[in-house]
Order: sequence, then C-alpha cells, then structure tokens
Amino acid sequence: MNLGQIVQSYALSFFHLSAPDFLLGMDREPANRNLFGLIAADAELARGGIRLRQFGQEIIELLGGKKIHPSWAVPGGVSNPLTSENRIHIQQGIPEAKATIISVIPLFKTLLRTYEKEAKTFGNFPTLFMGLLSPEGLWETYDGHIRFVDSASNIVADKLDAANYHELIGEAVQPDSYLKSPYYRPLGDTNTGDSCRLDSGMYLVGPLARLNICSSIGTNLADKELKEFRSYPKGTVQSSFFYYYA
Repeated sequence: MNLGQIVQSYALSFFHLSAPDFLLGMDREPANRNLFGLIAADAELARGGIRLRQFGQEIIELLGGKKIHPSWAVPGGVSNPLTSENRIHIQQGIPEAKATIISVIPLFKTLLRTYEKEAKTFGNFPTLFMGLLSPEGLWETYDGHIRFVDSASNIVADKLDAANYHELIGEAVQPDSYLKSPYYRPLGDTNTGDSCRLDSGMYLVGPLARLNICSSIGTNLADKELKEFRSYPKGTVQSSFFYYYA
C-alpha cells in the first residue's frame, strides 16, 4: 500500500502538476498550461501519466477497500489478506506502469539541458539528507534503519533506530513561520531563547534524500539509472530541481 501511494502521488506530482510547466513551457498562457493542454500537445504521454496514477490508486483500493483513507492497515499488520484475484490484477498492471516510467525518464533528462540554469540553482543549498535503509544499505521507504548524510556524501550518522526518533529529531519554532522546524539534534541543538539555530541540523527527506543516502536500489535497471543520476552534479545531489528526476 505504501508503494502504491508513492506511485499515485509521484504520478500526480509529475504528470498532472509539473509536466505542463516543463513540457509546454513556463511562459505558456496559464489557461492552457495544465493537464488538458498537455493532452492536446501529447495525448499519449498524458494518458500514460493518468493511467500510472490510476494504477497506484487501484493498488490502494484493492488492498484497503477504498482509495481514500482505507482502514486496512492496523497496528501489527493488516485487517485481511490480499486475495489471489487482486494480486493477479496488480501483477497484470505492472508492465504498462513500468513502460510509462521508462519512457518518461529520457524525456526528463532532456529537460535538464533545457532548464540547465534552474537545475543547478533551484533550491540548491548545503543540508543534511535523511531516510531509511535496509540492513544492506538498499533504498527503503517503510522499514529499516535511519541514515544521515551531508552535502559532500559523508555519512553523518548510520544504523539509527527509528524508534528513538525523539532522541534524534528536535523541533524548533522559527520567527518567520507558524510551522515547527525539525532538525537533527546532535548538530543543531543550539537554543537561543524561543527559537533554535538549525544551520547544521537541517535535513531534507523524500525521494531525493532516499537516493542520496542509499548504497543501491537493488535492481539492475534502477541501479543503472541511479549511477547516471549521481553523475550530474558529482557526489550528493543538492538541487531541489532534482526531486522531479528522483
């Protein structure tokens, strides 16, 4: 269900929300710079994105009984097993979903040339990256241990137990936001009155962080792409533009 959520969420982010800007042009009239404009410009690409999101939603629905707020996942496991019929249905959808993803990755690589300046500068700042890894150091989204790396790809902390998050992660209040700002305690726990200096303890999470902290993903196809991904800016990929690529 977690992976189904990632599929539908990333398909929504890229095809529905970002691709109209990237592929139609950021200066295009806003009335046409949307999914419908993308359908008019490249119907097959837009269809693939819609179908990919649908596939992720179907996984959630087949497991949990509904697409939104399913109650299938419960403390200790799930409320009922995956049926053989639904498992086969999910398996049958994988080839189309995989083909869509493989077809769009080269397309995004061309955008790195089109938007070379943005790719280098957008949200590019030194920070930590945090995520989960398997015991072997493989990419993970659900289980495993926590690793922090810095902007130079140095491992700051590793094999941290997620159950001890309250000892690892602090929350600070900043003067420019009502939100609480999480930080890695050992590097950012410098209190100054009601706020906290987070310079060294700031960290990013999500798809970019997962690729920056992992040793590998665990499949030949994905690891080949990971190697190329890491070759653009040598070392840790910092620019937030690369979240789309990740």
